[in-house]
Amino acid sequence: MKKLFNNLFLSLPIGARLVLLAYALGFPLALLGHYTHTFELYVWLGLSPAQVWRGQIWRVLSYGFLAGGPVDWAVSLFWLATLISILGRNWSALEFWAYCLLGILAGALPIVLLKSEMEGCVAGGGAMIFALLVAWDWFYRNERLILLGLGEISVRQAAILIAIINSLILFFCSGWFLMLAMWCGGVAGWLYLFVRWKLVMGKTGRQVRSERVSRLEL
Repeated sequence: MKKLFNNLFLSLPIGARLVLLAYALGFPLALLGHYTHTFELYVWLGLSPAQVWRGQIWRVLSYGFLAGGPVDWAVSLFWLATLISILGRNWSALEFWAYCLLGILAGALPIVLLKSEMEGCVAGGGAMIFALLVAWDWFYRNERLILLGLGEISVRQAAILIAIINSLILFFCSGWFLMLAMWCGGVAGWLYLFVRWKLVMGKTGRQVRSERVSRLEL
């Protein structure tokens, strides 16, 4: 177990490590504050469109580090740990944080703009996960991995399968609108990577893509 922890966390670059740590600690801290009656993280950090329009703009980012519940926290933490362990070395710490926050922001915008009168708060890392799935496909789409129960499949197939599973969970638990809003994280991630690739192409005159092999057993 200690070796597994070292491989999945301590060996990561500091930027990727902090993203994973922020999400991993968000839900336990929220529970701690709630049950000790000392603070309410969801009240302070959850995505409330009405509060955003009143100037609390940090909510369009902070909601992405709070899970929607214990099952959401466990499932999302697993996928985040998996994806971050692969992608954390593709960028500098600053760019990795910027990419994750872009996905979170893109997921919040449809809710803030189209559901301004919505009551309650939205929380969850779905938009960030969709953005990371897009990056996984972008950098490693033709690589092969072993998925328990399915055998060897391509990264693209695995990314699509995970996206479908997450979409179904969002649809049945939160409705179609929130599902579509979280998809915007993936759309924003794709646009970022496309623009980034075009800029690199403009400087080098050739396509630059990662050639590193990513083999993962799940």
